[in-house]
Parts: sequence; C-alpha cells; structure tokens
Amino acid sequence: MTYFSDLSPYTFLPESIPPDVAAVNVGWLDSRHAFDTGAVPDEFTEKLGRLCRDSPHARTRGHHGCELPHADEPAPWPVTADIDGESVPLGSAEVRVVSRTGTWLVAPNLVHHYVVRHAYRPPAEFVEAVVALRVADSG
Repeated sequence: MTYFSDLSPYTFLPESIPPDVAAVNVGWLDSRHAFDTGAVPDEFTEKLGRLCRDSPHARTRGHHGCELPHADEPAPWPVTADIDGESVPLGSAEVRVVSRTGTWLVAPNLVHHYVVRHAYRPPAEFVEAVVALRVADSG
C-alpha cells in the first residue's frame, strides 16, 4: 500500500475528488513510518466499521493487505473486519468523511483494521467526522 502522512493533501485517486473540494489523507500507514496510537471511543470504532461496510468509495479491483507487524502471527489475508456479525473485506476501497470545515478526510478502509488491531489513533477531526457520520457525497 502507499503511505501518506495524516492530513497531507490527498493525491491517490485525484480524479475521484470533485475539483472544488479540498481533501486530505488519513490512515495511509505502512511499517516504515511511525503513527499515533491510543484509545478511541467505542462509538467511533463501531461507526467506522459500518462506514467501511455500507459506504465504500473509490473501489479498486485488487486488495491491499496490512504491512504492519502482527506480533507472533502472520498478517491476515485477506484483511476482514467483523461488523455487526458480518465479515467485511478491507483493503479495496476508501472511507470518506467531511470535517466541520468542509475538508474531505479520506482513508483506506484498512483504517478500521489499523484502529482495531494496531491501536492507530486517527486525527481528532477524522474521529469527530466519523462519529457525526458526515459522509462525503461523491456524486
């Protein structure tokens, strides 16, 4: 997967973003770059999972796996999440939410795995936008 630092300008699939929209990256992690860790609200994790399941954007044909260390076990392939009892594949779409200022916050749907399995703590504005369920309208 491609690494982008949190809140850097979004450039992965620029043609998928309307020209009048500012968009930034969240959660494009890899094993070579440090990232913030810590607790996030349970409500955030639950709503993020549902967004991964119900509101995928910019779907790709292939799947990306997790490049982060997995303690004493191999990395899962494919990466999935249990969302309300349903196995949801991750690694082939994005989650897009809107900050209070109107900026789109774009994350790979692997962000759910990073939060749950690697204690990734996304920027506060992403957490707030997910909890508020301000989903970006991609047309």
